[in-house]
Amino acid sequence: MKKSLVLFISVLFLFVLAACGSDSSSGTSSKGNSSDGESVKKEVIKIGYQRGNTLNILKEHGNLDETLSKAGYTIEWKVFPTGTVLLEALNTNNIDFGHASDGNAVFMQAGGHPLHYVASEAPYPKGVALVAKADSDIKTVEDLKGKTIGVTKGGNQHYLLLVALEKAGIALDEVEIRFYKDAAEGLSAFTTDQFDVYGTWDPYLAIVENKVETRTIVNGSDLTENRTFYFASEEFLAKKQDIIKIILEELQKSNQWANENKQEISEILSAELGLEIEPIQQANDRRTFGVEKIDEAIITSQQQLGDTFFKAGLLETQVNVKEATNVDEAMIPDNIK
Repeated sequence: MKKSLVLFISVLFLFVLAACGSDSSSGTSSKGNSSDGESVKKEVIKIGYQRGNTLNILKEHGNLDETLSKAGYTIEWKVFPTGTVLLEALNTNNIDFGHASDGNAVFMQAGGHPLHYVASEAPYPKGVALVAKADSDIKTVEDLKGKTIGVTKGGNQHYLLLVALEKAGIALDEVEIRFYKDAAEGLSAFTTDQFDVYGTWDPYLAIVENKVETRTIVNGSDLTENRTFYFASEEFLAKKQDIIKIILEELQKSNQWANENKQEISEILSAELGLEIEPIQQANDRRTFGVEKIDEAIITSQQQLGDTFFKAGLLETQVNVKEATNVDEAMIPDNIK
């Protein structure tokens, strides 16, 4: 078991390195055929995505490419290793539309960068957790006092840890928080006992659950919504609201298809991520895909996340999420509630 686990970590490490070094893109042709057979150049819409997420599913499903092609557009799909890099590409108009996590968003806004929320993905609270080895004496959050917990700085598991500690009445100086840079490093540190508790997220949470005998200390249920948000560049939002509406409508359709075909989705994402299908399936089984309008409750939840990171000294300035969520109702399609 130990030998196979070391081999797995090595493979995961190579995958993460490949992902972090990738800024490649793949897109459809920018030319179509007119009725008289002449080549017609189509306007390009640039969409950024991260592997394994909902825009990756939309890309693979192909329904948006088909719909926009009929409207005279073609899509250039650009893959990014992290949400932070993707949001930077939005701010520099290198892409028009993309997605990033709740944490990525507040860090970007706190850094003084323009941010334009368009919609939210459905919450995914069970997709983030703090786990300990099954033979550990740590069973509850109260047992974290004096322990070492590994998280990514500003990640969804970092936020889960902060709110769990606060709810349990445990001060930050009563635990030792260690930051790891990526899933491969985190898993390696946890399996070699550098962490007492490992904060991670799906599909890597499902992977560690499959590879190591673990106990879940706490997941996001009732503590964090663990959302992904959709964003548009300022220029795209000003000039192409009709296209944003189409994107959201087709995104909701692909999400509904994903909910009805989770086995097929797991196969697609397994190939995209270069990971075994079993943990991908396990991760998909505990989530619901879907697009949601950004309402006051979602804004309040996101503001709470920003305030928590600011209080912990992680943000340069306090953010006002509402200022970045001025969404025109006319931009929201009928299939999104």
